[in-house]
Amino acid sequence: MIIPDEQVTTTEVQSWKGLHLIHFQSSSCSQKVRILLREKGIDYTGHPIDLGAEEHVSPWFLGINPRGVVPILVHDGVVHVESNDILEYLDSEIPSGEQSFFPADQAERRFVVENLELEDSLHMDLRTLTMGFIFPRRFVEKSEKILERWENEGASNPKRALEVKWWRDFAREGVRPERARASAEAHRKAFTILEERLESSEWLIGKRISVLDIAWFITTTRVQNAGYPLSDHSRLFAWHQELAQRPAFREETQDAFPIRSLIAPAYRIFRRIQGTTLADMIAVS
Repeated sequence: MIIPDEQVTTTEVQSWKGLHLIHFQSSSCSQKVRILLREKGIDYTGHPIDLGAEEHVSPWFLGINPRGVVPILVHDGVVHVESNDILEYLDSEIPSGEQSFFPADQAERRFVVENLELEDSLHMDLRTLTMGFIFPRRFVEKSEKILERWENEGASNPKRALEVKWWRDFAREGVRPERARASAEAHRKAFTILEERLESSEWLIGKRISVLDIAWFITTTRVQNAGYPLSDHSRLFAWHQELAQRPAFREETQDAFPIRSLIAPAYRIFRRIQGTTLADMIAVS
């Protein structure tokens, strides 16, 4: 998706030459794009921003993408948003010596589109598991002041209203066990589809890595970090382990903040002692 020039009020980006990526290290959507760029050997200039510091709701950022989300690709001054659209654009429009990560076969392409949509539809469930089980609530919850600002700035955006409601519910009650179980079950259903696919295929669309492998690697990594028993899906688990050996996949999903990388495992141990891990909640469903 392209943001029309007249909506780009941070006009400095319209003079940028080459490929530029505005992204956040821990954003799953940003990770997808960075992995594809590295796998295809495409050079770009990175512009990291800090979502924790609310840089994505600054006038500068909203002047590039009024939706207030990452990643943003700027190519020769043209602004592209929506991670799956960016992936397809990079694969089809940017010259590279590497193979295409989108299939030419129409049936396979339909499978890719359907499963990218499935992956995207799990966005809120992925957030539920991420915020509920990887870090203590006080480290990630948003203040009411911030939520009011988001609400006012995105008054005409229905997605923003859902975002604000989710964060208000989270601030009030965290992630309730029934919500965690529902989000885990949504992922289990999707993983069952992928598990069946891998029964007769080396990768998700055949004998080569595709954009689907990138997208679902991000999701499986995140839910496994949250405590989901990925090993319940033996073929998917083996697939994930093999992809994790590739530098781009492994390195682009690492947390860039040393303190956070220490807090997460400590928090998992704390929840294990309490008996409130995601695996514990799934076991009693």
